[in-house]
Amino acid sequence: MNGGETWEKILYKNEKTGCAELLMDPKDPNILFASMWQFRRQPFSFNSGGEGSGLFKSTDGGITWKEITNGLPAKPFGRIAMTLAPSDPKKMWAIVESKNTGLYISDDGGESWKSQSASMNVCARPFYFSTIEVDPKDPKRVYRPGFLFAYSEDGGYSFSEASYEGGGLHPDMHALWIHPNNPDVLYLGTDGGLYRSLD
Repeated sequence: MNGGETWEKILYKNEKTGCAELLMDPKDPNILFASMWQFRRQPFSFNSGGEGSGLFKSTDGGITWKEITNGLPAKPFGRIAMTLAPSDPKKMWAIVESKNTGLYISDDGGESWKSQSASMNVCARPFYFSTIEVDPKDPKRVYRPGFLFAYSEDGGYSFSEASYEGGGLHPDMHALWIHPNNPDVLYLGTDGGLYRSLD
């Protein structure tokens, strides 16, 4: 532990904040990432975000946690959609809901982040489109289901939109499964049903 780092024994923020996502490094199960999300929905209001939201890392299997802030936007921010590359867990991607919602990339296991330019679809509504995925064997191939289905072949620095033989994929897109042994096979869950890709 470096001097000046603050480690917390309990990952609890307040009564309005919960853990939205938990990632485990597949090469070192002691390394965990948790995105905390302050959220409140009532019949008459909707509020995504607050001081309780944040990105946290543990290197001892969840016994202690530290908050990651280097390169991320200033608080308050809302939900964080995040992923890491199974083939190279030092490479990570996050879409952070904030005043300037954006895509962030880390090459050092989440210790520091850099903001990247991205299309509206990639950055759209991370509290609602909470999925970003990466090919289990190729860390340069990143997927972002949203209003449209976006994919990157250069590690998230640029994105293209997928085509569909029937005229268009049904929005909204919320779930993506990639075959761990044959990453050409993908299943995409949308508000209109399930789609399969073999390429």
